[in-house]
Amino acid sequence: MKISTAARDHIIVPLLSMLILWICSTVAMNLSFFNPVQRAIKNFSLSDVYYQMMQQSGNANTSSLITIVDATSYYDRGKIGEMMQQVSQCHPAVVGVDCIYEGFRGDTIGSDLLAEGIFNLPNPIFAFKLSNYDEETGLFTSTRHSFFTFVGELPEGFSNISYDSNGITVRNLVTQKVVAGDTLYSLPYQMARAFTPDVEELASTKEHIIDYTPTIFPVVPCDSILQYANLLQDRIVFIGATHDDADMHFSPFGRIPGTVIQAYILQTLLEHHRTSEVPFWLVLAVSFIVIMLTDIMQTHILRWSKSMSNVWLRLLLSSALTRNLINFLWIGLLVYANFLLFSLYDIYFNPTIMLVSIALLVEARLFYEAGKEIYRNHKT
Repeated sequence: MKISTAARDHIIVPLLSMLILWICSTVAMNLSFFNPVQRAIKNFSLSDVYYQMMQQSGNANTSSLITIVDATSYYDRGKIGEMMQQVSQCHPAVVGVDCIYEGFRGDTIGSDLLAEGIFNLPNPIFAFKLSNYDEETGLFTSTRHSFFTFVGELPEGFSNISYDSNGITVRNLVTQKVVAGDTLYSLPYQMARAFTPDVEELASTKEHIIDYTPTIFPVVPCDSILQYANLLQDRIVFIGATHDDADMHFSPFGRIPGTVIQAYILQTLLEHHRTSEVPFWLVLAVSFIVIMLTDIMQTHILRWSKSMSNVWLRLLLSSALTRNLINFLWIGLLVYANFLLFSLYDIYFNPTIMLVSIALLVEARLFYEAGKEIYRNHKT
């Protein structure tokens, strides 16, 4: 079966557009001169834009299940112990201590008061840190714990939420990590399991998208706990710092406290929320089809414009500028359709290849036409 010239063109031009994208991205990713470009590409995801659109709509929900106790201003261990006692008096369902208290630091009395307050907490889960990351193996080799966890077997979970030191946006959650042959669980996962044993475990060490659907988590000041007892009773409580510059991480909403990201992760687990990511091979296939349809649309618009009697209108509609403008509007429509797919059906289709290739389609067509002209001249 012989393929017509027009059909062949509509296959080659999209492939050429994708090839140009691949060449440019390969150059950008392998030359040190393009390091800023590499970081920008690595740190870009349209899911961030989608969550920002949700936030700007002003429809953020207030969590009826998760509360954060802000312990940023408390450094004295005796005061922290008293704070823990007050949290216990409010009868929360589960308490996650998103702070690590290493060593006694010469404050034996304060440490004793802290330990006493800690052991009175109902259903406590204590944070520890995965440390000494080995870049060659991609594994952590050791852990750091609070001093009181060595007293006995206490429930713990690692509180690491970012595994990259380059300020990359935290988009994914991991429920498990293997350290020295032992399987360790994350703090939010341990808290979710303590709250409801039937919580879904999200596929071992594989990363999953955090559900950042805009949510307001009530924050209780550490010096006013009993005044807000209703926000702690029968709820899941995080004790952590919300104003500590050392514990700020990039999210789709900008820099936010690590404890707030932990709350989003916990909420994702409790709601059994799983955003399905479209496999890369399917992304390529769908992208090629959409790019080809875009090229067909451009060709028909160009053919239609050439049939117009008005010279100026014909020149305007057949110009590369007009085709790029049409591409821009078409890209906007595709982004909105992708947003609906993401927000309504929890399916994330990474459209980067598709959108950038469409943006390069006009240039790909020009290259192709120039190549055909050179070939024809060479033959003659």
